[in-house]
Amino acid sequence: MKMPAIVRQTLADAGITGPLRMTPMGGGDTALSARVDSESGCWFVKMHDSAGLLRAEQAGLEALAPHLRCPAVVGFGEGPSGAVLLLEYLDMRSLQGRAHWLAAGEALARLHRVECREGFGRHPDNFIGGSPQSNCNHADWADFFLHERLLPQWQQARSLPTAVRDRVEQVMARLPDWLPASPRSALVHGDLWQGNLAQVNGEPVFFDPACYHGDPQVDLAMLNLFGRVPAAFYEGYQGREPDRDQQRPWPVYDLYHWLNHFNLFGGHYALAVDNTARQLLADG
Repeated sequence: MKMPAIVRQTLADAGITGPLRMTPMGGGDTALSARVDSESGCWFVKMHDSAGLLRAEQAGLEALAPHLRCPAVVGFGEGPSGAVLLLEYLDMRSLQGRAHWLAAGEALARLHRVECREGFGRHPDNFIGGSPQSNCNHADWADFFLHERLLPQWQQARSLPTAVRDRVEQVMARLPDWLPASPRSALVHGDLWQGNLAQVNGEPVFFDPACYHGDPQVDLAMLNLFGRVPAAFYEGYQGREPDRDQQRPWPVYDLYHWLNHFNLFGGHYALAVDNTARQLLADG
């Protein structure tokens, strides 16, 4: 793969020179990524037209780094053709077995102990996938989740069937029915589906964050969005499975991600939006 000039310059600015080899890598729907090898080591680069998107990821990784293992930021480059985020390269593998999931739960619990005593949000605006995500501060959690999460996605999802839009609107009007009134405001990963969690030599690694301060259950809900995580994870996280009160807001948190998936990818995600809204209204 021919190395773009902006990548070469970003590497040089980080003191990485000499013979370099760049190999495209898969993964992710938002940015292009590659591995760069040199005589002194290897690095991971992400490239995107939007410098703001990669700056937001950098801010998220730097917020997580004191609390979790995540790829270290090595450098950042920006030019007329876009931007480059330069990270350490980690040979990440899927979590396998009880010990890995137990360690992942313990690690996430450490992150969620990082509290914010000044409301919800309190992080630079960022992106959820390719969608802008506002983290404007609110004193009230339901207000935050309505105005900074559900409402912007619902307004964008104009091609949803009218009946589905109406059901989502009904859910938004009743958020206090499902959301905790005053949850602990913790630093959250924000985009923690299982594809953004891996391990290196048994140590859990978290990446591609969309951080803010909010109800820690947003991370647990998203971990289960595409399939349940093993019980060992909850053993590490809190010593037991989540109870009904903890899980009650999960479908609301899921609704945000289903709306975002619909806005980014369309298609069958309309059904996921509708099913989630129906479930909430039936159980409410």
